[in-house]
Amino acid sequence: MPPSASTWPDTDGDKTFDLVIFDYDGTLSDTRGAIAHCLERAFVSHGQAPPARQRALNAAGKGLTLHETCLLLDRSLNGDAAALDGIVKTYRKFYRDEGESLTTMFPGARDVLRHMHGRGVKCLIVTNKGVDAVRRSLDRYGLTYFIDFIVAEQPGAPHKPNPALLTERILPEIPPIPKRRMLIVGDTEVDIQFAKNTGIACCWATYGFGNKGRCEELAPEYRIDGLEDLAALI
Repeated sequence: MPPSASTWPDTDGDKTFDLVIFDYDGTLSDTRGAIAHCLERAFVSHGQAPPARQRALNAAGKGLTLHETCLLLDRSLNGDAAALDGIVKTYRKFYRDEGESLTTMFPGARDVLRHMHGRGVKCLIVTNKGVDAVRRSLDRYGLTYFIDFIVAEQPGAPHKPNPALLTERILPEIPPIPKRRMLIVGDTEVDIQFAKNTGIACCWATYGFGNKGRCEELAPEYRIDGLEDLAALI
């Protein structure tokens, strides 16, 4: 069992990490309602049976890209790239038009980001979500100022949990920082596996979308039961 905030070592007031890499869905933002709604709307719009809400949420909880999530929900799309791309495009339209109103930030998001920014900690968002949706949410909740940059889904580019995501898309954008001063914060097994693959410590957000058993098996170094717990580690 990874240690909780109450068992983290005392750092005598000195920050432990210089760079924190946040996941977005299920870590900073509660997008469960938005994802389930837009998946249902997208599948129905293309004449497909809509996935049951819990099944859609279970798929989203794996931390996959949108294409991979849709394939997981409907294996008949495998080999039909045009149909898959159509559903993904429609999903994004519904998310832009209807999903934003169903999206909220988890309690403590603004406070912990402001706390880290004030201590000089660089804050990144690394997500398999589209960048436009992330930027709109950050702007809506006044959080853009606290985020140094966003690495989002990009066709053909490496994504979580591929370690090339770190070497090709993250490290070129930041000053040299030792890995021991980096922390990945995420809620799914993909986030934890990304941390393992890159040799960076991971803090598992237990309140998010991830499967508890699978996440615990991957043995993240830390865990938080709410974002407000993160300030004690930083």
